[in-house]
Amino acid sequence: MIELEDIHKSFGGNEVLKGVDLKVEKGDIVALIGSSGAGKTTLIRCMNYLEKPDSGVVSIGGLSVDSSHKRQKDVNRLRRKTAMVFQHYNLFKNKTALENVLEGLITVQKLPEEEAIKIAREEIEKVGLSDKINSYPSQLSGGQQQRVGIARALALKPDVILFDEPTSALDPELVGEVLSAIKNVAKTGITMIIVTHEMSFAKEVANKVVFMDDGRIIEQGLPSEIFTHPKEQRTKQFIDKIYQNFTYII
Repeated sequence: MIELEDIHKSFGGNEVLKGVDLKVEKGDIVALIGSSGAGKTTLIRCMNYLEKPDSGVVSIGGLSVDSSHKRQKDVNRLRRKTAMVFQHYNLFKNKTALENVLEGLITVQKLPEEEAIKIAREEIEKVGLSDKINSYPSQLSGGQQQRVGIARALALKPDVILFDEPTSALDPELVGEVLSAIKNVAKTGITMIIVTHEMSFAKEVANKVVFMDDGRIIEQGLPSEIFTHPKEQRTKQFIDKIYQNFTYII
């Protein structure tokens, strides 16, 4: 489904990704965890070429793009296989919830308006915002805005949804509603990769956990393995520290 081969990425003299290899099967829910600065966000942005890898190959759903000789049309095809939910919502402030979800369906996928509206309404209903369909972002809480972002991603019917720390910009009391929405999405069987600091959520929802540190994947496996019996000392140090300071439960 998704395969990353030897992905490298630097910003100036700072090497952020140092040869990352990763395989994700169709239907997997992958929690990407690690300390801030480990390279998690950069990695998922390289998956859809929001950041261009300096070297390496990204393959999604049978389409491979080698950064050393990429073609823009292949990059565009790769991007259409993904949808992304950002930290800071990235909604159009001058558009309603419905119009935000419609935007990609009409301008990118070129769907007829009637069909696009039907899909948008269905996805907004799935995240529990039917009563906010005509509300503007300024009339929505941060949690509600993020749920619109999730509906927008779902509406595109991508092969994979990439979540970039979807709760990091939220007030603590709003985190639960967004995590609950993501849990409901997980039940649909769509492939998801979630950069998150919510360890309890990762343990409950993901079927695979990937721990990154200093631009590399240190360890990966089942949540029960990573959180209970990590093999690598660096993983153990991270888990021990997190559970001393973090007790969030959904």
